[in-house]
Amino acid sequence: MRFHSDEGFAAFTDAYRDALFENTHRMRASDENKEKVYGVGMSAWAQGEDHPDAVWDPTDERPPGDADAAAAADAMEEDDYEDDANGHRTASGEDVLDMKMGALDNSFLVRGNAVDVFRNQAGGALRDANVRVSLKDADGAFITPTKGILADAETSMLLLSPETGRRDKIYQMDLERECVVSAWGCNKDGVDVPMTDIVTDSKSSQMEAGRGTFLGLDDNRLVRWDMRMEGGIAQTLASPTLGYADGHDFARGTKFRCMATTGDGCIAVGSEDGKIRLYSDKSMRQAKTSFPGLGAPITAIDVTHDGKWILATTDTCLVLLHTCVRDAKSGDLTTGFQTRAGERIPAPRLLKLKPEDAAKAKGAPLLKGKFTWVTEQGKQERWIVASCGTYSILFNFRRVKAATAPERRLLEYTDYNVVAKDAQIAESTFVHEKFTGNDTHLVIATTKGDVFCAGG
Repeated sequence: MRFHSDEGFAAFTDAYRDALFENTHRMRASDENKEKVYGVGMSAWAQGEDHPDAVWDPTDERPPGDADAAAAADAMEEDDYEDDANGHRTASGEDVLDMKMGALDNSFLVRGNAVDVFRNQAGGALRDANVRVSLKDADGAFITPTKGILADAETSMLLLSPETGRRDKIYQMDLERECVVSAWGCNKDGVDVPMTDIVTDSKSSQMEAGRGTFLGLDDNRLVRWDMRMEGGIAQTLASPTLGYADGHDFARGTKFRCMATTGDGCIAVGSEDGKIRLYSDKSMRQAKTSFPGLGAPITAIDVTHDGKWILATTDTCLVLLHTCVRDAKSGDLTTGFQTRAGERIPAPRLLKLKPEDAAKAKGAPLLKGKFTWVTEQGKQERWIVASCGTYSILFNFRRVKAATAPERRLLEYTDYNVVAKDAQIAESTFVHEKFTGNDTHLVIATTKGDVFCAGG
């Protein structure tokens, strides 16, 4: 469609948003109903309007200037990619479920009821170690996890399995012994607690030796589990019970689905109703800041190391949120993790596919949006990636921030690069900068077991 004036386009956009609100929430798009859905004072925020007090962090890196030829590589066009020759293929016929990148020696491909091991190489390549670890419990039955996290200086992997009768277990695989060594019970006050998601305590926790705690959630509960002791006694049993170190049970209806942590241990939680809640590193009892849902479930969530940016994945778009606000008393710049931000938070920015690309993807949902992996204070993420069918979608994060700053008031952003593969993509992620010297090396794992390392 073409519009002959800005006024005509604005009128169409307003009518479209009202119709979308009515279809999504089954009520008229009145101011009263919008406040019921989004909360008092948040209706304009949900429509993409920034509060007059909204701020953009002035210390963020600016994108390369158009005249800066040396920075042209930062655009990382599709043609700049070359696949590493050490792609990996297996013949088991089991779909890839997860890819865990290591910052030390190894990275891991979780596929069916096994884990394949890769060696991290200088320059960003991955080399197949020709090691496959079968995942079996103490009774010899296979485990098929959908989520894994690395722990204890990357010598262990904790695995979450959604299978019936196993959701209240966290399986620990010893990566040095190459086997499952424990099935930790998730239990509070004698009651089994099934887990929906697990994450590390912070962005760099997996590299720390001796840290025995991690976070978990279910529909209405946040928990910090402790593997080190139960009742003050160290456990060495094959089926030990996790210690309940901290947490909170919320009223039913929170519908928690996914979580992520910052560099200092603050927590971002996404929900089935689209709401996003921010918890400080001090308490999980009450969210410091809460963002209303925009009508779509949050399927994955990520946060920058400094906690200034949140990326929430929905089927149709990536929701980018800037958490920075000024402290009401001191005037210092802080984040919604540390202070109640309310409507002063900048409006959400939506990273979306162009209609022609959405058509090529045949309606496939966006999956697992994430930032480049930063584990040191002071460094900033450069890229955003998500998978969509047979495509990896790359957004230049610095360009996104510049194009969607508050004065631009741009709700949707569709400037990105595409990397296509011949098979469905299970995971698009980044190599740790320790091996590359920059953040531009992408790892793509297809559901058929191919692993590609692509770098600009």
